[in-house]
Amino acid sequence: MNMASIILLIVSLLVAPNTVLAEGNSFRHIQLTYGISLDIPSNWTVLSEDMRNKLDTYGKTVAGKAGVELKNGKKEGLLAVNATPSPTGAMIRVSVIMPCDVTQDELATLSASDLKVIGTETKNMFMKMAASGGPKIVEMQPVRVEKINNRRALVLPYIRTSAVGPSNWQVNQYKIPVSDKTIELTLSYRLSDANVWRPILERVKRSVRF
Repeated sequence: MNMASIILLIVSLLVAPNTVLAEGNSFRHIQLTYGISLDIPSNWTVLSEDMRNKLDTYGKTVAGKAGVELKNGKKEGLLAVNATPSPTGAMIRVSVIMPCDVTQDELATLSASDLKVIGTETKNMFMKMAASGGPKIVEMQPVRVEKINNRRALVLPYIRTSAVGPSNWQVNQYKIPVSDKTIELTLSYRLSDANVWRPILERVKRSVRF
């Protein structure tokens, strides 16, 4: 198994306008390309094309300066959502990475030692990105494998500093290999308001289908 390939999947926040919105009660249903769908809070903001482009440029710039990039594939952003009011206290990001560099069977065989190596390499990569203008990583938490929509997902949890305000942020990134692609779901929230945001994002995660 190529650990470096797994680590390189982590880099940028690319988002694109391929969504169809259907109103619900407190949540609304989002249908994305590639057969991916999920629910988001009805009053949260789906970012504009201009803002998505700015995130794209920022992610590519930081990754390029750090020497971290996807050499033999592409990452396509599908969705970027921010909690209201501003400044936001929680975020949802959905991307697809192709081709898929890890399989469901490979995730099933990862040992505790393998997961520790992935965590160490991920932390080292984040340190390089922080030196190039990316957010500072306060703590890289233990990497694990769990299931989303009955598929194994590689979970990369960490705490980072905030661009606005003193409170750090919890980030949980889920990488789900499906056929020839990896679905990347990133859920993050401000730790000072964790009791508000955590249950909402757990609801979002449970709604993911593909």
